[in-house]
Amino acid sequence: MAFAAARRAIIIGGSGALGRACVQSFRGNWEVTSVDISANLDAHRNIAVQAGDLPELQARALFAGLQGKYEAILCVAGGYVAGSVGNAEVFAQTQSMFGMNLNPSLLTAHIATKHLAASGLLLFTGAATPFKSITTEQMAYGLSKTAVHSLASNVAERTDIPADATVVTILPETLDTLRNRADMPQEDTSKWLQPGSVAALVKMWAEGENRPENGSFAVVKKEAGCAVPEFL
Repeated sequence: MAFAAARRAIIIGGSGALGRACVQSFRGNWEVTSVDISANLDAHRNIAVQAGDLPELQARALFAGLQGKYEAILCVAGGYVAGSVGNAEVFAQTQSMFGMNLNPSLLTAHIATKHLAASGLLLFTGAATPFKSITTEQMAYGLSKTAVHSLASNVAERTDIPADATVVTILPETLDTLRNRADMPQEDTSKWLQPGSVAALVKMWAEGENRPENGSFAVVKKEAGCAVPEFL
Protein backbone atom coordinates (compact mmCIF):
# COMPACT_ATOMS: atom_id res chain seq x y z
CA MET A 1 0.00 0.00 0.00
CA ALA A 2 1.37 3.42 -0.96
CA PHE A 3 1.41 6.17 1.63
CA ALA A 4 2.88 9.07 -0.32
CA ALA A 5 0.12 11.44 0.81
CA ALA A 6 -0.91 9.72 4.04
CA ARG A 7 -0.77 11.20 7.48
CA ARG A 8 1.94 9.68 9.61
CA ALA A 9 2.00 8.52 13.22
CA ILE A 10 4.74 7.41 15.59
CA ILE A 11 3.62 5.07 18.37
CA ILE A 12 6.08 4.70 21.23
CA GLY A 13 5.34 1.36 22.88
CA GLY A 14 3.76 -0.02 19.73
CA SER A 15 4.17 -3.65 20.80
CA GLY A 16 2.31 -3.33 24.10
CA ALA A 17 -1.41 -4.02 24.52
CA LEU A 18 -2.52 -0.42 23.99
CA GLY A 19 0.21 0.14 21.41
CA ARG A 20 -0.94 -2.78 19.30
CA ALA A 21 -4.49 -1.49 19.44
CA CYS A 22 -3.31 1.94 18.29
CA VAL A 23 -1.33 0.44 15.41
CA GLN A 24 -4.40 -1.52 14.30
CA SER A 25 -6.63 1.54 14.58
CA PHE A 26 -4.33 3.91 12.67
CA ARG A 27 -2.82 1.63 10.03
CA GLY A 28 -5.76 1.69 7.60
CA ASN A 29 -5.28 5.28 6.47
CA TRP A 30 -2.13 6.43 8.28
CA GLU A 31 1.48 5.42 7.82
CA VAL A 32 2.40 3.96 11.21
CA THR A 33 5.86 3.68 12.73
CA SER A 34 6.08 1.52 15.86
CA VAL A 35 8.88 2.11 18.36
CA ASP A 36 9.53 -0.63 20.91
CA ILE A 37 12.00 -3.27 22.04
CA SER A 38 10.21 -5.78 19.81
CA ALA A 39 8.71 -5.36 16.36
CA ASN A 40 5.00 -5.02 15.64
CA LEU A 41 4.51 -6.62 12.23
CA ASP A 42 1.19 -4.80 11.75
CA ALA A 43 3.01 -1.47 11.61
CA HIS A 44 4.33 -0.15 8.32
CA ARG A 45 7.72 0.60 9.86
CA ASN A 46 9.50 -0.47 13.04
CA ILE A 47 12.32 1.20 14.92
CA ALA A 48 13.91 -1.00 17.57
CA VAL A 49 15.25 0.39 20.84
CA GLN A 50 17.24 -1.61 23.35
CA ALA A 51 15.62 -2.02 26.77
CA GLY A 52 18.87 -1.58 28.65
CA ASP A 53 20.12 1.43 26.71
CA LEU A 54 20.36 4.89 28.21
CA PRO A 55 17.60 7.22 26.98
CA GLU A 56 20.21 9.20 25.05
CA LEU A 57 21.07 6.11 23.00
CA GLN A 58 17.40 5.36 22.39
CA ALA A 59 16.90 8.93 21.20
CA ARG A 60 19.84 8.55 18.84
CA ALA A 61 18.28 5.41 17.34
CA LEU A 62 15.00 7.22 16.79
CA PHE A 63 16.53 10.28 15.20
CA ALA A 64 18.44 8.00 12.84
CA GLY A 65 15.24 6.23 11.80
CA LEU A 66 12.74 9.09 11.55
CA GLN A 67 12.32 11.36 8.56
CA GLY A 68 10.24 14.50 8.19
CA LYS A 69 7.17 15.43 10.18
CA TYR A 70 4.48 13.32 11.82
CA GLU A 71 0.91 14.43 12.45
CA ALA A 72 0.60 12.27 15.57
CA ILE A 73 3.25 11.22 18.08
CA LEU A 74 1.84 8.95 20.77
CA CYS A 75 3.42 7.51 23.89
CA VAL A 76 1.50 4.47 25.11
CA ALA A 77 4.41 2.65 26.75
CA GLY A 78 4.25 1.91 30.46
CA GLY A 79 4.35 -0.51 33.34
CA TYR A 80 3.00 -1.09 36.84
CA VAL A 81 4.22 -2.36 40.19
CA ALA A 82 2.71 -2.21 43.68
CA GLY A 83 4.58 -1.50 46.88
CA SER A 84 4.92 1.10 49.61
CA VAL A 85 7.83 3.34 50.57
CA GLY A 86 8.58 0.93 53.41
CA ASN A 87 9.46 -1.91 51.06
CA ALA A 88 13.13 -2.74 50.75
CA GLU A 89 12.56 -2.94 47.00
CA VAL A 90 11.24 0.63 46.70
CA PHE A 91 14.50 1.96 45.23
CA ALA A 92 14.71 -0.70 42.54
CA GLN A 93 10.98 -0.40 41.87
CA THR A 94 11.22 3.36 41.43
CA GLN A 95 14.13 3.06 39.02
CA SER A 96 12.18 0.44 37.06
CA MET A 97 8.99 2.52 36.95
CA PHE A 98 10.81 5.63 35.80
CA GLY A 99 12.39 3.51 33.08
CA MET A 100 9.03 2.14 31.94
CA ASN A 101 6.85 5.24 32.37
CA LEU A 102 8.81 8.49 32.45
CA ASN A 103 11.71 7.71 30.12
CA PRO A 104 9.51 6.74 27.13
CA SER A 105 7.42 9.87 27.71
CA LEU A 106 10.53 12.05 27.86
CA LEU A 107 11.81 10.37 24.70
CA THR A 108 8.48 11.10 23.02
CA ALA A 109 8.59 14.76 24.02
CA HIS A 110 12.17 15.07 22.86
CA ILE A 111 11.57 13.70 19.37
CA ALA A 112 8.42 15.83 19.08
CA THR A 113 10.59 18.94 19.23
CA LYS A 114 12.03 17.94 15.85
CA HIS A 115 9.39 15.76 14.20
CA LEU A 116 5.89 16.87 15.29
CA ALA A 117 4.02 18.47 12.40
CA ALA A 118 2.19 21.77 12.63
CA SER A 119 -1.26 21.23 14.18
CA GLY A 120 -0.08 17.76 15.24
CA LEU A 121 -1.22 15.72 18.25
CA LEU A 122 1.27 14.80 20.98
CA LEU A 123 -0.20 12.24 23.37
CA PHE A 124 1.08 11.00 26.72
CA THR A 125 -0.31 8.18 28.86
CA GLY A 126 -0.65 9.03 32.53
CA ALA A 127 -2.81 7.37 35.17
CA ALA A 128 -6.06 8.37 36.84
CA THR A 129 -5.29 7.33 40.42
CA PRO A 130 -1.95 9.17 40.81
CA PHE A 131 -3.50 12.24 39.15
CA LYS A 132 -6.45 12.41 41.54
CA SER A 133 -5.15 10.97 44.80
CA ILE A 134 -2.18 9.62 46.74
CA THR A 135 -0.73 6.17 45.99
CA THR A 136 0.87 4.98 49.22
CA GLU A 137 0.62 1.32 48.17
CA GLN A 138 1.84 2.04 44.64
CA MET A 139 4.66 4.41 45.53
CA ALA A 140 7.06 3.85 42.62
CA TYR A 141 4.26 3.71 40.07
CA GLY A 142 2.64 6.87 41.43
CA LEU A 143 5.91 8.79 41.43
CA SER A 144 6.65 7.87 37.82
CA LYS A 145 3.18 8.72 36.55
CA THR A 146 3.15 12.02 38.46
CA ALA A 147 6.40 12.85 36.69
CA VAL A 148 4.72 12.07 33.35
CA HIS A 149 1.89 14.46 34.23
CA SER A 150 4.40 17.19 35.06
CA LEU A 151 6.26 16.59 31.80
CA ALA A 152 3.03 16.86 29.81
CA SER A 153 2.07 20.13 31.47
CA ASN A 154 5.47 21.61 30.71
CA VAL A 155 5.49 20.48 27.07
CA ALA A 156 1.97 21.90 26.66
CA GLU A 157 3.50 25.37 27.05
CA ARG A 158 4.63 24.78 23.44
CA THR A 159 7.96 26.52 23.74
CA ASP A 160 9.73 23.64 21.94
CA ILE A 161 6.98 22.18 19.75
CA PRO A 162 4.77 23.81 17.11
CA ALA A 163 2.70 26.64 18.55
CA ASP A 164 -0.51 25.15 17.13
CA ALA A 165 0.16 21.57 18.27
CA THR A 166 -2.08 19.89 20.84
CA VAL A 167 -0.71 18.07 23.89
CA VAL A 168 -3.17 15.65 25.51
CA THR A 169 -2.62 13.21 28.37
CA ILE A 170 -4.96 10.25 28.75
CA LEU A 171 -5.55 8.80 32.21
CA PRO A 172 -7.09 5.41 31.41
CA GLU A 173 -8.98 3.38 33.95
CA THR A 174 -8.13 -0.35 34.01
CA LEU A 175 -7.47 -1.81 30.58
CA ASP A 176 -8.63 -5.30 29.70
CA THR A 177 -5.29 -6.94 28.95
CA LEU A 178 -3.90 -10.41 29.52
CA ARG A 179 -1.44 -9.02 32.06
CA ASN A 180 -4.16 -7.24 34.06
CA ARG A 181 -6.35 -10.34 34.02
CA ALA A 182 -3.44 -12.39 35.38
CA ASP A 183 -2.55 -9.81 38.04
CA MET A 184 -6.13 -9.16 39.18
CA PRO A 185 -8.05 -12.43 38.77
CA GLN A 186 -10.77 -11.46 41.27
CA GLU A 187 -11.75 -8.18 39.59
CA ASP A 188 -14.90 -7.63 37.51
CA THR A 189 -13.45 -7.38 34.01
CA SER A 190 -16.79 -6.27 32.54
CA LYS A 191 -15.94 -2.75 33.78
CA TRP A 192 -12.53 -2.69 32.12
CA LEU A 193 -11.68 -0.71 29.00
CA GLN A 194 -10.93 -2.49 25.77
CA PRO A 195 -7.63 -1.17 24.36
CA GLY A 196 -9.26 -0.90 20.94
CA SER A 197 -11.88 1.55 22.21
CA VAL A 198 -9.16 3.79 23.65
CA ALA A 199 -7.22 3.59 20.38
CA ALA A 200 -10.32 4.59 18.40
CA LEU A 201 -10.77 7.64 20.64
CA VAL A 202 -7.15 8.69 20.18
CA LYS A 203 -7.36 8.27 16.41
CA MET A 204 -10.46 10.45 16.32
CA TRP A 205 -8.55 13.19 18.13
CA ALA A 206 -5.55 12.78 15.84
CA GLU A 207 -7.81 13.32 12.84
CA GLY A 208 -9.17 16.53 14.37
CA GLU A 209 -12.58 15.30 15.49
CA ASN A 210 -13.57 16.52 18.98
CA ARG A 211 -9.90 17.10 19.72
CA PRO A 212 -9.40 18.30 23.32
CA GLU A 213 -7.85 21.63 24.17
CA ASN A 214 -4.08 21.80 24.42
CA GLY A 215 -2.85 20.73 27.84
CA SER A 216 -5.91 18.58 28.59
CA PHE A 217 -5.91 15.62 30.95
CA ALA A 218 -8.66 13.10 30.26
CA VAL A 219 -9.74 10.23 32.48
CA VAL A 220 -10.89 7.56 30.02
CA LYS A 221 -13.78 5.46 31.29
CA LYS A 222 -15.94 2.68 29.90
CA GLU A 223 -19.51 3.69 29.20
CA ALA A 224 -21.88 1.60 27.08
CA GLY A 225 -18.91 -0.34 25.79
CA CYS A 226 -17.11 2.77 24.55
CA ALA A 227 -14.14 4.78 25.80
CA VAL A 228 -15.47 8.09 27.09
CA PRO A 229 -13.19 10.96 28.22
CA GLU A 230 -13.81 12.98 31.36
CA PHE A 231 -11.67 16.11 31.30
CA LEU A 232 -10.06 17.29 34.51
